Amino acid sequence: MSEVSAKALIMVVSRTDSVERAVERISPEAVAVISSQDIFGEVAVECRKLGDRAKFLYGIVDSPMEIRDAFGRFEYLFGELQRMGYSPEGIVLDATGGTTTMRLGAALAAISEGVRMIHQRVPMDYVDGEWKRDESKDIEIVPMENPLESTGLLREGQGIELFDRRDYAASALIFHDFARKVEGAERGHYFSGLALLADGYAAWDVADYGTALEKLSAAREEFSVGFSDAAFASRAARLSAEIPRHLGFLGKVRGRLSAEKVVDMLENARRRIVDQKRYDDGIARLYRCVEMFHQWRLHNEHKVRATDTNWENVPEEARAKFLEKTGVSDLLEHLNLGHSRALDAILSKTENEDTNLFRDLLRQRNNSILAHGL
Repeated sequence: MSEVSAKALIMVVSRTDSVERAVERISPEAVAVISSQDIFGEVAVECRKLGDRAKFLYGIVDSPMEIRDAFGRFEYLFGELQRMGYSPEGIVLDATGGTTTMRLGAALAAISEGVRMIHQRVPMDYVDGEWKRDESKDIEIVPMENPLESTGLLREGQGIELFDRRDYAASALIFHDFARKVEGAERGHYFSGLALLADGYAAWDVADYGTALEKLSAAREEFSVGFSDAAFASRAARLSAEIPRHLGFLGKVRGRLSAEKVVDMLENARRRIVDQKRYDDGIARLYRCVEMFHQWRLHNEHKVRATDTNWENVPEEARAKFLEKTGVSDLLEHLNLGHSRALDAILSKTENEDTNLFRDLLRQRNNSILAHGL
């Protein structure tokens, strides 16, 4: 007998002994029973006997011959169990009893919600042209596979939704999970490609450009295997078309400070603020974007480094102005944002006209929790 465990159980019932067997073998904390009106009284009596073993909920099907009735009863009881604190992962459907349409309706609802399924398998032998119960063997409770798991369809939408919300790391976890479970080489390549694509953008999102290049290149290979399935071929082609452009951009931001790297940090801040509403995180990235901009200008236009500052490349007059403008007593070895901005303005012979805006950015950044090492 296969081991089946569940915190909560939804059952389609036509025999009262199946309820007792399920409670005995699975030991759920809660049992939600779907039955027809004809046998509800008998089922309720049996459930009351087991009341000290589990909490019982009931859903009566108005028409045992309508799929939508059982589907609706499952959805109602599933919602009630969730409100009681049970997660979908802890809920199991026993689709053994009821009419064929009741079982089908409940099973379709369970499949759509990603709920595991079991059934109580009665041992049968084919004797004299008919199937007969083998009384020498126990009824087994065995798991039933969800076909949407083997095709990847069950959670593909969830992964894509997270990807579209720019939550790339969470999306990658989902794609990796069912890339290992799907059946068929083409599905394996397609979902592995999605997982690597999400990995690449997750790395890009934290400025790990080397890993991003590696993962996106690997994703392009997975999408280029030559799919015979028209749907996979079409989707893989659309995804692959964008990757070369992104690889080219990543090549420019990897390594040395560049204008592309400044723009990338600005877009990173925009994603945090606009797409994810992570304002503290976004402010920290805006701060870094402005800092990188002045560091890039100093290096690109004046050949001056902000770290291990090479003051020999700064004219004497500009050094004096820097000391006067910043109020420091000596030339600094490392320039922070304010110092980089001041030196950039001196060397470029421009005035910083957005001083109030700059101070506001500093104030917002200094008020952010991320500015205090937490």
